Amino acid sequence: MSNWLDQLKSILTANSPERPDDDLALPRAAAVLLLEVSATDPGGESLEARVIEAALIEHFGLGRSDAEALLGEAGRLQQDSVSMHEFTHRLKTRLDPQARAELVEWLWKVAYADGHLDRFEEHMIRRLADLLAVPHLEFIRRKPRAGPA
Repeated sequence: MSNWLDQLKSILTANSPERPDDDLALPRAAAVLLLEVSATDPGGESLEARVIEAALIEHFGLGRSDAEALLGEAGRLQQDSVSMHEFTHRLKTRLDPQARAELVEWLWKVAYADGHLDRFEEHMIRRLADLLAVPHLEFIRRKPRAGPA
């Protein structure tokens, strides 16, 4: 029976983008979420891509070339994913509450990058904040910080 369970585990983890020694697992997961918000409202992709790159550089301390490479990889993951749960779970379990709230603020920044907030973007951010276990008060508090000036 143990052999069967081991085989099942290997099948389930074979395509996982995270390896135990993967230092980029968290920024990759965050990039997927940021790209998901960007994909919610077509238009303004170049502006949103700059905000996402800035998030990876500022929030995770990546260099510009590393951030660009990671964005390409995250884009493929985002397109191939049927759920954001894998990514939100990884971030929820490995980031502290403050870092998760800051990530929600970056989600808002992506939504506002094109100059307006679409209702579908707001709904997506609400869902992601819930999956990240960010309290509603913090979700609301972060919105005006990221909004248009």
